[in-house]
Amino acid sequence: MEEVSVGSLLENYNLIVPEIQREYVWGHNANNILNSFFGDIKEGLSAEHPADSANKKAAELMAGLSKKADQETKNIILSLLGQLKPGTKGLNIGFLYSYRPDYFVFNDRSEDIYLIDGQQRFTTLFLMLFYFAIKQNRKSDFCELFRFNPVLEHIAFDYRVRTLTHNFFIDLVNHTKNVADLTGIDKKNWFLSNYNGDPTVKSIVFGLFPILNEQFAADVGEYYDYLKNQVKFWHFKTEETSQGEELYITMNSRGQQLADNETLRAKFFELEAIRLAGNDVTFWSEQWEIWQDFFWKHRNKKDPAANADAGFNEFLRWVQIIKMTEREKLIIDDEDEEALDKKEIIRVIKWDNNCQLDVTLLSLPEIEKYFNALQYLYIDFPQNIKGLRSTYKIYEDFDLLEKRWLAPVNGTITQLELFRLLPVLFFVKRMKDIKYVPDEINLFRLIRFLYNLRHNDTIFKTAGLQTINAIKLTARFKTTDEIASISTWKGVSASILNTEEKLKLSLYKDNPERIRMEDQFWTAEDMKYNKGEIAFLINWSKGSTVGIFQLKLFTKMMASYVELIDAENEIRGDLVITKAFTATNARVIWTAGWFKDPDFLGFTLNWHKTKITSLNDFLIARRKEFIREYQVADDVKNEKTLRKQIYIYYIISKNILKKNDNWNWNNGHNFGVFEEHDGARSFFNKKNIFQQYNRQFHESYNRIIWIQRDLHLGTKKIEVLLNWSKIV
Repeated sequence: MEEVSVGSLLENYNLIVPEIQREYVWGHNANNILNSFFGDIKEGLSAEHPADSANKKAAELMAGLSKKADQETKNIILSLLGQLKPGTKGLNIGFLYSYRPDYFVFNDRSEDIYLIDGQQRFTTLFLMLFYFAIKQNRKSDFCELFRFNPVLEHIAFDYRVRTLTHNFFIDLVNHTKNVADLTGIDKKNWFLSNYNGDPTVKSIVFGLFPILNEQFAADVGEYYDYLKNQVKFWHFKTEETSQGEELYITMNSRGQQLADNETLRAKFFELEAIRLAGNDVTFWSEQWEIWQDFFWKHRNKKDPAANADAGFNEFLRWVQIIKMTEREKLIIDDEDEEALDKKEIIRVIKWDNNCQLDVTLLSLPEIEKYFNALQYLYIDFPQNIKGLRSTYKIYEDFDLLEKRWLAPVNGTITQLELFRLLPVLFFVKRMKDIKYVPDEINLFRLIRFLYNLRHNDTIFKTAGLQTINAIKLTARFKTTDEIASISTWKGVSASILNTEEKLKLSLYKDNPERIRMEDQFWTAEDMKYNKGEIAFLINWSKGSTVGIFQLKLFTKMMASYVELIDAENEIRGDLVITKAFTATNARVIWTAGWFKDPDFLGFTLNWHKTKITSLNDFLIARRKEFIREYQVADDVKNEKTLRKQIYIYYIISKNILKKNDNWNWNNGHNFGVFEEHDGARSFFNKKNIFQQYNRQFHESYNRIIWIQRDLHLGTKKIEVLLNWSKIV
């Protein structure tokens, strides 16, 4: 096997699409395959020839100078010109499979080979080369490259699917003189009426050429040479491989192994494998090309060297993991990764350089079924659920299956991503097996359920094991089941059906308000601090109704909760005296779980109940209520509690000295405490100097709260504070 360009391939071979192959269908542009392919060609040429006007002008100047220079100078100029030429890395677009026909006779010029795979891409390249040959006035170069002889009706790339198709190719090359001829072929005198009935001809005339011209009519790029020399294939000669046995073949001299999916393909395409698959080689060859095209289209386009292999190989691994899980009788309660019933599956889930795909677990019909399920999830399903966006009023994220999984940068997706995807893929495949179309909203609910669990610590730490458990879970689904059904099931992994999820699913089950409830719950789960867990919010709202959940009340309380979370910096100072802050002898620390602390939830409930005014007025009222606990200035001075001292400074800063309000939470959410510090004072009898910090407490004068650094506060300001608190 070798990497070849169109030009180098045609130096030795006549390429023929034989009778057993299918028609040319890319012209129908299914899934925008042509747009994607043309886009790749444009990107490839752009990478080969960057728009460097300085290089271009320099090259033109040196070329002009060389005409009048002596030989030594010419040599120097030619060397410099060579340095200005673009690179020759090229664009590899996959594999081209061929075999020698029975009539093969070696000759000096070229030999016939039949294409059994890759003909769709090669046909497209042939037609693109012809288009650009016409556009760039290089038809003679094209005819020489393809050894075109109109008298003998010979061309080095020929369709023998039927005689009519062959005749069309000869007429096309012979009669076309300009691009205008290509855009109105069916109106030409030479265009036979019979051509209208040829599927390949129709695909070319009414599909490919109009799209090709639309894409490139205004493009001045010199594509002919690029397509001829820099677009490349891996040419695989099947007659040299003994029917594909032991095909871990080395690519050229670079030591790259043949892609796993290509190795497996060789094994699948052995005659016995084809017989067991129940179809002939042509059918499965077509299917394999469709699969490769899908992963080619979804490859990592940011990587110029990327191809379909990464995605296709990973897809085959997914199928193997599911098949291994499906055949094992697992003990769900045993969450030991080293257990004999799970160990081998976990090894494939974790995947290392010693792992290989197992052909005994994969069959062409099974691959086809899983591919159809995958295509549904990534192509059809996103279109089908567009209506859900209007069904849910505040929840917005419906794109939870990530496209980058189809082209993993590191070769495989993570265990946590497998947990999110494989149970869904298996479920869709199972439903398709029984010709049942999954209800879109229930399918999304399953996707959303697994997506939300990604934050759970147990799931995160045992993602491989939970992938197995989740696949086994979806294996139990009947057509009448959906994710809320599992709330009453026995034998479900306690890591998946944990207390949090069981609470929510039990509320969803058979609830006429389910969509409105999901709207609220999913939005709450996705809030930055909650990380998928909202049982504390549900129970908080139930506390106001004697243990009975009421969606209407939850919705209102959630609105207040969201307002305060969004106003975190505005309310933080007012939380100093709550358990949102933890005090020790020398620290006052912002608590990581402040957002679900009962003190904060009580704070939110008070805000919810008094929302007849602005948040600022609500906070001022709370501050005044707090200060009214002190009767006289000495009461304030005698305050010893660290959190209350900070809060008093905060209130003075915000409401008494507001013209000089420099309270800055960027200095840190935590407070370290000094008994004294040069240049800083305390007006409390129990002297404490407070310095803000983020993670590590290091002495920093500039982070001492400004009111202790810049002002000399005494009894007079305290009197002002006390009087202010009495104003209603």
